[in-house]
Amino acid sequence: MISSDDIAVDKLLHYLGLHREPPTLEYLHRLIKAHQLRIPFETLTKLIDYEPGLARGDFMPTMTEYVERIVTRGAGGLCWTLARGCQVLLADLGFDTALMYMDPGHCCVRVELSEGPFYADVGYAAPLYQAYPLFASFSVESHREAFEYRVGPEGIFVTRNPGPAKTLDPTPRRLDELRGHIMAANDWTSPQSFLHRLIFARDVDGVYTTLRDLTLTRYLPGGIEKTVVSAQEAPSILRNVFGADPTLYVEAAAVHARYSSSAGS
Repeated sequence: MISSDDIAVDKLLHYLGLHREPPTLEYLHRLIKAHQLRIPFETLTKLIDYEPGLARGDFMPTMTEYVERIVTRGAGGLCWTLARGCQVLLADLGFDTALMYMDPGHCCVRVELSEGPFYADVGYAAPLYQAYPLFASFSVESHREAFEYRVGPEGIFVTRNPGPAKTLDPTPRRLDELRGHIMAANDWTSPQSFLHRLIFARDVDGVYTTLRDLTLTRYLPGGIEKTVVSAQEAPSILRNVFGADPTLYVEAAAVHARYSSSAGS
């Protein structure tokens, strides 16, 4: 019997412009690159999911809902939903995968291949367009940031400039083992929570572009271009710049206004 997750995976794979192939490192690289280029890093669905998640005590949307919003509304997610979606996709394609946790507060994917274990991360708004050996240092740069992944005797450390530093625990995890971290990521009392920010970001015609709290930023080869927009303009920017459903912004902004005002009172 074909499950709803299988149907969702096929929809997601089609959206990425790829087909089912044997699970190889080269195929993994293509999957990650397509995911990073097509699926946005955004907080809008996190905000939209907050009240339903609060009611049921589980802030993760189903795979069916997650993929449907990607395919029909141009949505994406943050690291928890993106990593879970990527892990389910890879597992369905025959890869041996698990989740991993970075402290503080990030989720990514571990993939076991004949070449060894690999680090796969589609949940950072970072220039990670392939998988990397889990226990080997590397660095990558883009017009937006420098990303350093350092493996040493004391552990695996990820440093972004600009951005915070994190420590990766390479232990394979199931989603249910990360429940406490997911709940903590949906706490309005935490000033660092992404619930406090309205963000939508992805590659647009080869230029990484972000709409973050009413500032539209394009990371061009010649420098950063910033434009301040109004709250009334933001939904149309979602449609015209990112090709996404503008009502995502309207729905998320309503939740943001409701809870940020009460959190600050």
